[in-house]
Amino acid sequence: MEARLRGGGLTILVVFLILGSTGEGWAQSDPGRLALDCVGESGAALAELCAQSALAAHALQGGIGLLVAGGGAIPVSPSTAGHRMEGSPRIVVDGGLNVGRIPHADLNRPGAEARETTTTALMGRLTATAGVFEGFSLAPTVGGVGSLDGVVTLRFVRLPSGDGFSGTTASVGAGARVGLLRESFSLPGVTLTALHHRPGTIRYGDVEETGRRMVLEPRVTSTRLEVGKDMLAVGITGGVGLDRMSGRARISVASDGETSRSTPRSLSQTRRYLFAGVNYTWLVTQLSGEFTWSPGEDLDDPFWPREAVTVDPSNLQLALTFRVIY
Repeated sequence: MEARLRGGGLTILVVFLILGSTGEGWAQSDPGRLALDCVGESGAALAELCAQSALAAHALQGGIGLLVAGGGAIPVSPSTAGHRMEGSPRIVVDGGLNVGRIPHADLNRPGAEARETTTTALMGRLTATAGVFEGFSLAPTVGGVGSLDGVVTLRFVRLPSGDGFSGTTASVGAGARVGLLRESFSLPGVTLTALHHRPGTIRYGDVEETGRRMVLEPRVTSTRLEVGKDMLAVGITGGVGLDRMSGRARISVASDGETSRSTPRSLSQTRRYLFAGVNYTWLVTQLSGEFTWSPGEDLDDPFWPREAVTVDPSNLQLALTFRVIY
C-alpha cells in the first residue's frame, strides 16, 4: 500500500506541470478544484501536499457523513410510530452507539510521502420520534398507508484527538418518516425516511507540525427505504440508503518555509449503501443491532492520480440501539 502511495507523488507533480498552472481539465472533481486552489501561485512545489489534503477531506467527508447518517433512521424499526389511541401520538425514544472505520490520506505524519491510514470513529446518538398522522387503512390488515412521523436527533461524533483530529463534534438533525405500509400479522412494514444532519466543524492535521491541515464543515441529507417484520419477539429489517454530503472545506499546507492555503470551497458527493439488522422486543423496550455497508466509488476526474490514495473507500459500520416505545 505504501509503495502505491509513494508513487503517487511524482504522478501528481507530472500531471500538474503538463496541464499548467491554470489546471484546466485537471480539476474535474470537487477535490481537484480544492487542491488546485490550494496550490495557487506556488506552482508544483506544494502540489503533492495539496492533493493529499484534498483527498483526505473528500474521504473524511464521505466516512463521517455515512457515520452521522447511520443505517436506518430508527435502526431496525420498519414501521412508523402511529398513535397509541385516537388523537394520542406514540413516542419512540432510542439511544445507541455507531462504530465506523474510515480509510483516508494520513495528514498526521510529517513529510511529503503520502500514506494511507484508517480512523475508527465512534458516534453516540439520541433520537426521538412522534407519530403525526396515523395514515389510511385500505383493508383490515393493510394500514398505515401515508402515515407520517416527525424525527429529531442529536449525535456526537468522537474522532481520536491523538491522531490529529479536533475531537468530539455534535450534530443535530431533523426530518420525517412516511409509511408506505404498516407492519401487520401478514404484511411487513415499509417506510421511506428523509433526514438532514448538520455536524459541527471537523479539523484534521497541523500545518506547523506535519505541513498539512484540513477543515471540513459537512452537511448530510439522507434518504432510506426500509422493509422489515417482527416474528414474535425477534424482528428483522433491511433496506437501502442514499446520502448526499455537502458543505465547505479548506486546506493549508507548508514545506521548506513556503506556505499555501485554499479559500473555503464547496465539496460534495453522493454515497449509496445497504443495511440490515435484528431486534429483540421485551414489553415496551427493544434492543437492536444493525450493519451498514457502502461500496467505494471512483472520483469523476480522468486526471486524478488513482495510485495516490484510496478515494471513496468502502465503508462498514455497526450500530447498537436501546429503544423505549411509549
